[in-house]
Amino acid sequence: MKILGLVGSYRRNGNSDILAKEALMGAEVAGAEVELLRLTDYEIQACQGFGLCLFREEGCHIGDGVKEIWAKIGEADGVLLSVPCYFLESTAILKQLLDRGWVLAHRGTLRGKYGSVLVPYATRGWIPYAMLQPNIFFGILGFHVIHRATFNVQGLGEAVHDEPGLEKAHRIGKELAVAVREQDPAYRSEPGLCPICHDWNIRILQDRKAVECPTCGVRGVLTIENGTIDVSFEEKALAEYRFDPEVGYNHFTYHIKPSKDYFLQTREERKAKVKRYKNYLA
Repeated sequence: MKILGLVGSYRRNGNSDILAKEALMGAEVAGAEVELLRLTDYEIQACQGFGLCLFREEGCHIGDGVKEIWAKIGEADGVLLSVPCYFLESTAILKQLLDRGWVLAHRGTLRGKYGSVLVPYATRGWIPYAMLQPNIFFGILGFHVIHRATFNVQGLGEAVHDEPGLEKAHRIGKELAVAVREQDPAYRSEPGLCPICHDWNIRILQDRKAVECPTCGVRGVLTIENGTIDVSFEEKALAEYRFDPEVGYNHFTYHIKPSKDYFLQTREERKAKVKRYKNYLA
């Protein structure tokens, strides 16, 4: 059993590093082999949006460090993602890697593995999207997420003073290893409003009658009872969340795949029309 720590921060021995290492120590206690990988040690180029990776056997054509990162994740049974929240959300390097996961999401290459999220942050009230990128990252890869946790540690390396936080990180790492060993995907952190990603962000739809989790795409009805706001979701809606394999298959089959034929059919017309823009402000 192997647990891989992924750190999405440039600061070595900073809060993300410290929490990840404490969690990995907990995983070791539960019998796991552990490894730490810093995303910032790798060249991660931006996705170029070709979409050809979905149709080619060799996948993404970009020659950088991303394939090595996916290979490391592929070797692991569980992943501990430790990424700080800066301006309201996770650092950019996680989004950069997430965008490159398109073909893996389509093929389900890493589906069924286990993961947990650790997010250190500085200021309370400034983390509304802290779990957005981690949730999408594990969602598109098809991971079972065991824990999602935030840690209020403002100063550089301040996590070493947060004994309760260190104990929580240690427990999270240990419980991830136990979940892998026992093949138990049960969610162990405090539940959120969305029963799938457990985030608290809700989007009001234009009809102003329904709401949805913008990450998972599940729709529900807003309710207020005794002054308490809640959302009720139907079982059918929960079975059709955005990252469900069948939903992903239908998305590719009926939305993405047909675009290839249209792209080829309109190639010459598109080349002619794009001339208007090609040299403008070049």
